[in-house]
Amino acid sequence: MLYAFALQRSTDQLIEAAAKFHFYDAVNVLATAALWRSICDAADLACRQSEIDGAVCAGAAGQGERQQPEPEIAEYRPSALSKGIVHDVARQRTALDVARFVRELRDRGKQDLVDATLNTFSEKRTLLDTALLYLGLRDEGCAEAAVDLLGRAVQRINTSGARQSDTTTPAGLNDLVAALRMLSPVEPVLENWIDTRLGDTDLVGPTRDTVAKLISGSEHSPDALIEHVGRRLQYHNVAAVCRTLAESDPERCEAIQNQAAAREELHDLAEIISRWQRFETAARTRVDLYPKVVARGVACAAGPRSPAEIDTLVKELRNIDADPECWRLLYIAAAEHVDGRTGDELVLLQTKIERSRDIYRVARTVARRLTAGLLSGNVDPGVFADYVTAQQVQGNRGRIAADLACRELSDPSDPELAGVSMGRVVAETAGRLYGNGTGRAWRQERAWDLLERCLENEQRIAPADVLAVTEQLRASRMDGHRRRLLYRGTVGRWADAVRRQEAVELLRSWGFEEEAEQVVESVR
Repeated sequence: MLYAFALQRSTDQLIEAAAKFHFYDAVNVLATAALWRSICDAADLACRQSEIDGAVCAGAAGQGERQQPEPEIAEYRPSALSKGIVHDVARQRTALDVARFVRELRDRGKQDLVDATLNTFSEKRTLLDTALLYLGLRDEGCAEAAVDLLGRAVQRINTSGARQSDTTTPAGLNDLVAALRMLSPVEPVLENWIDTRLGDTDLVGPTRDTVAKLISGSEHSPDALIEHVGRRLQYHNVAAVCRTLAESDPERCEAIQNQAAAREELHDLAEIISRWQRFETAARTRVDLYPKVVARGVACAAGPRSPAEIDTLVKELRNIDADPECWRLLYIAAAEHVDGRTGDELVLLQTKIERSRDIYRVARTVARRLTAGLLSGNVDPGVFADYVTAQQVQGNRGRIAADLACRELSDPSDPELAGVSMGRVVAETAGRLYGNGTGRAWRQERAWDLLERCLENEQRIAPADVLAVTEQLRASRMDGHRRRLLYRGTVGRWADAVRRQEAVELLRSWGFEEEAEQVVESVR
């Protein structure tokens, strides 16, 4: 009977009867009417009942009395019946219906009911529903309410520390980011909301925390959000979010830094570096920003930052009074980056290193990376030759760097390179070095040292490597007499007689009789 009464009676009759019904019956009748009538009628019912509830509360207060609502519906205070209508509409009607309901309430000036609707919807509905309502509110011209709703949903995530369970939708839709992406794949809804919040000085801190939680708490990598943070947010916000994520989620912290490192605005990049360096987190985690900046992060396909660009970035760091450690570490990272560099650039960047312990460490790292690049085919032998040649004018530090490079190539220290064939690469590199421009004596000395160290290392060099070296040297500019002497002092002195004989037989089978004879004469 109450159901029929709710559907058939006019709004005036419902409100009049509600005042005489038992409280539970009144709630039931009004909620049923709101659920089954048009949205306009439901909003009208809620607004008119709210005015009556407000008058009743005011009268009770004036008489010094305090109404005690039923315990089960204490959340409906201060206007219990009108809030009951709002509660059922927000929980049971479709998201688009609720959007129109909010618009009607707003147009009638009932902001308290708007707030109650958004609060109930945010707490009781899934995040997918929340995303639907957000878009619906914007379509209804309720932009402010839409922003408010999204803020409530994010706050719920922050407070609960976990995503709301939703067994009625596919996996991932219960995540707010995934829901917004699915419903609006092109428009950066969440990113725009974040930008708006960061524009309010009172909300900057909480919003940063929210961004970090949204990134680390998502089941799937929120690539669009990570890109927005790294490439679009102001530098102080990027640094703060990275600081939060550095310990809790270092992988996504690195993902943000890779985005930030691709920025072309060097002033912003300098600010990010400076702020990152000041964080104690930077020293306690494995997240290292400097190599990413040098390599341009996700824009690494464009090649590393040039020496001139690194110098400009250092000037920016000096201009903002950054910690001197910033440009020390930046220069080290730039000097140690081998991929995409010419030999001359590598030497030029090494001249920026000031501390003696850094000079040696960088030279050793470059030697290892050049060797790994040569043996993997990622570095051209000409780069190595140019690098060693350019060290000639650097005095003692240049000699140390050149010797380290030749020693590393002839006997790689990386255990992963133990089984890699190296004879042909060493010979080609030595040939390039032997005929590379000016400084003939310097170049020939380095080339000879490289070949001698390589061929005498019988633990790493196989007979097939000796053959590869011979083929390359025959095609080089090396003097024939000196080339033959090379075999007498290296392969000819191998302690393993069996392997030495294998090398001799292999050389002879390929027609390299002169070289084979030098090995034999050395044994005699």
